[in-house]
Amino acid sequence: MHALAKTLSMHGHEVNVITRSYPEVPEYSMRDGVPVIRIKGKPLPGQQRLLMPSAYKRLYTLLKESNYDIINCHGLDSPIGMSALVSARKLGIPVVVTNHSLVGHTLNSSLLYLAGKLFLKNADAVIAVSSAVEKDSEVMTTKPIYRIFNGVDSENITAGVISPFNMEGKLIIITVARMTKKKGVKKIVDLAPSLLAKNENLLFVMIGDGPLRKRLEKKVEETGLSSNFYFTGEISRREVFGYLDQADIFALPSSDEAFGISILEAISKKVPVVAMNHSGVSDIIKNGVNGYLADNLAEFSFYLQTLIESPALRTSFAREASKELSIYDWNRIYEQTNQVYAKVIYEKHHNNN
Repeated sequence: MHALAKTLSMHGHEVNVITRSYPEVPEYSMRDGVPVIRIKGKPLPGQQRLLMPSAYKRLYTLLKESNYDIINCHGLDSPIGMSALVSARKLGIPVVVTNHSLVGHTLNSSLLYLAGKLFLKNADAVIAVSSAVEKDSEVMTTKPIYRIFNGVDSENITAGVISPFNMEGKLIIITVARMTKKKGVKKIVDLAPSLLAKNENLLFVMIGDGPLRKRLEKKVEETGLSSNFYFTGEISRREVFGYLDQADIFALPSSDEAFGISILEAISKKVPVVAMNHSGVSDIIKNGVNGYLADNLAEFSFYLQTLIESPALRTSFAREASKELSIYDWNRIYEQTNQVYAKVIYEKHHNNN
């Protein structure tokens, strides 16, 4: 959202980013020339995502009093985004929803699809960030769906990082993901012993935070693998790129990855990728050509072992993958998004007249 807003602004559009407030964070700020407006409101008791009703009333009032030509709501799982969607419909403002996620294989999937259908009735169009998300969105709406990939910054972002481990002589396998069940990060810990049995010099760098982090750290300690794992916790994006600069392989075992911005970031740093097939990553990686896509955990482990043993293949995959990065340039994505905005605005006003 930051990159899209920044690029829209660079091309002469007046952009506001509206989101929720957090303690100790200003309610209004500027970032790269884009105003960020945070809707003040306390979370409902017992949870963190939903805010008190007064926050959504403030959002409605802001949208009503502002002179927006179009509203782009991001994320079907965003309470404030979906509140803006409903508000836009009531106010007659053209509205696009960018779907960034897959419903996935969960016990609640039927309910999530139903909720998606109810919300998307209010949208004029949907932007899907991958072919997998496009297919998912088709289950929930008959409104126009436009597939527009996310992007990666082309600028050389990096920062020096200091690891508590001596990385010299280590082959570094890096994972960047929120530490949740959906991201499949536990699978890295599960398959590590078999890989380490053949390759003692492996170091698994696990970047990100989340509810599973402490549990995974404990499991690593109990299995005697502490010297082969490093959990960074939440770090800055510059530091992420710093670790990617030192990585040999990027591993992401998520089966329900909607797109995979972290995949693009790894590719931009010439790090070969092993990920799971039949997800948004399948738009980025061609199996055996510019990376590996596994159908199951055994295949995932086999592909990791293959890359561990073949420096030449790692180099080849990284080189081939980087050739496609121009597809994910934000200026290109801006042009595609701007066309959707223009079409939605025209059709909304044309139909009203």
